[in-house]
Amino acid sequence: MTVVTVVIGAYGLRLARTTSDLLVASRMVSPTWNAAAIGGEYLSAASFLGVAGLVLKHGVDVLWYPVGFAAGYLALMLFVAAPLRRSGAFTLPDFCQLRLRSVGLRKLATGFVIVIGWLYLVPQLRGAGLTLQTVAGRPYLVGVLLVGLVVTANVALGGMRAVTFVQAFQYWLKLTALLVPMLFLLLHWQADGRPALAPPTGSTFAHRTTVTFDQPTRLILADGSTVDVPAHTTRTYPAGAPIPRVAGGDVDTGPDWLLPGATTHGDRGLLATYSLILATFLGTMGLPHVLVRFYTNPDGAAARRTTLMVLGLVGLFYLLPALYGVLGRVYTPQLMMTGNTDAVVLQLPAWAAVRPGNCSARWSPRAPSPRSCPARRGC
Repeated sequence: MTVVTVVIGAYGLRLARTTSDLLVASRMVSPTWNAAAIGGEYLSAASFLGVAGLVLKHGVDVLWYPVGFAAGYLALMLFVAAPLRRSGAFTLPDFCQLRLRSVGLRKLATGFVIVIGWLYLVPQLRGAGLTLQTVAGRPYLVGVLLVGLVVTANVALGGMRAVTFVQAFQYWLKLTALLVPMLFLLLHWQADGRPALAPPTGSTFAHRTTVTFDQPTRLILADGSTVDVPAHTTRTYPAGAPIPRVAGGDVDTGPDWLLPGATTHGDRGLLATYSLILATFLGTMGLPHVLVRFYTNPDGAAARRTTLMVLGLVGLFYLLPALYGVLGRVYTPQLMMTGNTDAVVLQLPAWAAVRPGNCSARWSPRAPSPRSCPARRGC
C-alpha cells in the first residue's frame, strides 16, 4: 500500500504544472472518480476501526455515528456542493471571503480549518500506529511516522490529481479488504450454529478462552462482586462463561448493548443521542478536507452528482464495520477486557482462521495478537 501510494504520487508530479493542477486538479475530475476519492478520504481509520470498536463496546447506540456521517452528505449535496464549486475558490476561507466579502470571516475560517485538521489527524495517526503494531509487531510510533511522511510527501509532490488517484484506489481497496473477510466470517458464524450475538442476560464467551493480564486488574463478575487479579496472571474461561468487566472500563452488556438508549443514563441517553446526530450531521458538512474535493469538479451539477454517488458508496461501506463489531462479541470478547476494542477489524479474521473452538488463545492488554495462541499449530 505504501509503495503504491508513493508511485501514484510520483506519477502525479509529472501532471502538476500550474497552481490549478496542484490545488484542484485543473477542475477536471469526473463525478465517478471524485466520489470514490471522497469515499477513500472520508472512510479513514476513525471510520472503520473506530466505529467497529465502538459497536463492540456499546452496541446499537453507536449506529447513529455512520447514520449521521452519511446524512451529512445529503445536506452537503442540497446546500453546499454546487455553490462551493461555482465560486471558483481554491480553499474554504477563499469561499467565505468571496461569498460574504469579509476578511475577518476569512481569518476565522482559516483558524477553524487548522484546528479541525489537527483534531482530525489524531484518530488517523492513532489508527496508523495501532495497525502496524497489531499486524507487524512494530513500535507504535513507527506507524505514526511512516504514514505521516508518506502522505505529506504525496500531497506536496503530486498535488490534488495524485491525491485523487490514491484516494479512489484506497476506497475500493478498503471495501475489498473488509468485505472478503466478512463473507468468510459470516460463513464461519453459520457453521458454528449461529451463536447468540449478545444474549439479553449479558455477553458470554462463545469458546474456551485464555486471557493473560500483564498488569494488576480488578474484574467485576456477573453477580456484581469484584476480584483483584495480580499482574502476569493467566485465567481460562470455558465456553458459555459470563465475560467479566474490567473496573473503570466503559462497556455495555445485556439490554444496554442490544437496545438504543442506555438504561443507566435515563433521559440523558436520549439527549446524548440527539446531540450525537446533530454533531455528526453538521460535522460532515464542515470537514474542510472533504469540502475541498468539490473544487475539482467541472461544474456545480457534477458536484451534486458526486455527492449523490458518495451517499451510496459510504452507505455500502458502513455496513461492514457494524458487522465486525457485532461478530466481535462472539469471537473476540476478550478485547472488551483488554481495552483494545479498536483492533477488532484487524484481529477478528485471524481469530476465526485459527478455529478458536478447538484451541485456547492467550491475550494481553499490551499485545493482543492471535500470534500468541499457544495451540495455533494444532488448531
